[in-house]
Amino acid sequence: MRDYLRFMGLMKKELYGVFFGVFMSFIASLSSVALMGTATWFLSAMAVAGFYDYALNIFIPSALIRLLALARTLLRYGERYYTHDATFRLLAYLRVYLFERALALEVTQAVNFKSADLQRRLQADLERLEMLYIRQFVPFACAVLMGLILGAVLLSFSVHLMVTTLLLMVLAAVVAPLIATYKGRRYSTLQSTVAIKLNDQVSELIAGFFDLMLLGQHYERAAEFLRQAQLLAWARSRIIFYDQVAQVVLLTCSELTLLLILLESVPLVSAGAMSSPQMMMLGVVAMASYEILQPLSAACLNLPYVMHSAQRVAELFHIGTHDLSSDSVAVLKSDEAAYAASGGELSQVSSFAQRTLAKDQPKTNEGVGARSLEVCLSHVAFSYDAEQAPLYQDLNLSFRSDQNYLIKAPSGRGKSTLVLLLTKLLLPQTGTITLNGRDYRELSGATVRAHFAVALQDITLFSGSILDTFRQAKPDVTEAEVRAALDIVELTELIAQLPHGLEEWLGSTGLTISGGQARRLCLARALVKAGNNFLVLDEPGEGLDAAQEERIIERIQKLRKGVIIITHKPAGTRLADHLVTI
Repeated sequence: MRDYLRFMGLMKKELYGVFFGVFMSFIASLSSVALMGTATWFLSAMAVAGFYDYALNIFIPSALIRLLALARTLLRYGERYYTHDATFRLLAYLRVYLFERALALEVTQAVNFKSADLQRRLQADLERLEMLYIRQFVPFACAVLMGLILGAVLLSFSVHLMVTTLLLMVLAAVVAPLIATYKGRRYSTLQSTVAIKLNDQVSELIAGFFDLMLLGQHYERAAEFLRQAQLLAWARSRIIFYDQVAQVVLLTCSELTLLLILLESVPLVSAGAMSSPQMMMLGVVAMASYEILQPLSAACLNLPYVMHSAQRVAELFHIGTHDLSSDSVAVLKSDEAAYAASGGELSQVSSFAQRTLAKDQPKTNEGVGARSLEVCLSHVAFSYDAEQAPLYQDLNLSFRSDQNYLIKAPSGRGKSTLVLLLTKLLLPQTGTITLNGRDYRELSGATVRAHFAVALQDITLFSGSILDTFRQAKPDVTEAEVRAALDIVELTELIAQLPHGLEEWLGSTGLTISGGQARRLCLARALVKAGNNFLVLDEPGEGLDAAQEERIIERIQKLRKGVIIITHKPAGTRLADHLVTI
């Protein structure tokens, strides 16, 4: 509940839009109720006037009915516009803040989550928080306002009418939904849990489909997916059942309200304190007011579901100890004006993303020289798990950009972890890492990583053309630079054979090329990115034959300095300035 209330507190970021949306929603509902009441009074008054044969002014009531009908349509549009606009603005603030937090998320935090789970928390769970305002806050606020207005109107005629109507409304809008929520809370929790599990299963099925087919396990995975989907459908059916039970109670109470108001109004009509048309009008107005109470049962039943999403998002980004960045809010507001001035062209607001990300870009005044670089690891100790022995303990290394290094270590001794430490994707538990004398803890991650180009052991190629692969590392790269890098890694012949050359489509995650070609393409991409910075190659010879690996690595070592090769193979030993063994 605490996380849920914190997200509710986000509404202060868009206070005007939030309350104007509630106002528009209430006025739209009030106009609908007023239309029903006016039409009922008009028909009743005409019947009474015809029975007693006296004149009745029909022009004003009929004009008022038309006005209310038109106003209801326009106000419904305004309600949708302003409530959704406020919701989208709130979600925009939240997305900007969460994206900033995602950029700062350490690897040690990220490894505790599956990629599908991270995606769900950033997308599905975040989008579900829109229910906080539209599906929960607005209906509740409108119901309270309607109860106050209706109670005041009925009180002007009789205390008994007000008490009877409000008690039945509380029964229909509060008691019944709360009982339904209590009965259906485990199904709401089950729905959230199974939805998360299904999301993970789909992600794993897509990522490992070929392996599952080769292992003959894809049918079993599909069957398990179907079982979970059926369980999710069952949980949702139970939630819908309790929602419909609450709706039945609400409809029963609305009909009972009409009946009781008519019965209690008879003595008032007989005493002359109320006219017959007024009696009918009050009964229909009270019954029509139940329309505004209908969303409350769904809001209550979905409350555990939304609370779980709020908890998952807050858990991931520790929102409890932070607030939305004022810079992000200011950036968004400034771009809203640009967006409106541009006539709604999406390309005009690209500066929003650029300026938001610019805060994490390398700072020129952070005291890190670009010509000569030195990275020092002093007494570094690191462990992924505090209960296990440290992966590194009292590690002392130094690297200069005018020297080449070869780091040899057996498998499982932390070669890839060293890359993450050098690039500040991880920080040591003890000891220090400095860049030109500046402690990593004083520098932003982007500032540190701006001085490194890395080809990781795990190949990552995005869908796109070969040229797109290099543009991801260096947007302004030229074809000459690309071809020079491809020549170094011996891919020139492959490019010449492709029908579209550098514009050849690689397919999903580079599926159309072999593992060795993908490895060399990643090496070429790192070369283009490197410039005068450190070039870190983690197991660059995986998937290559020994002779080709030796040629490529030595060619790179002859062409430049600042190369740090991390491997368990002998390639590159001959031309390395320093050999480090872990």
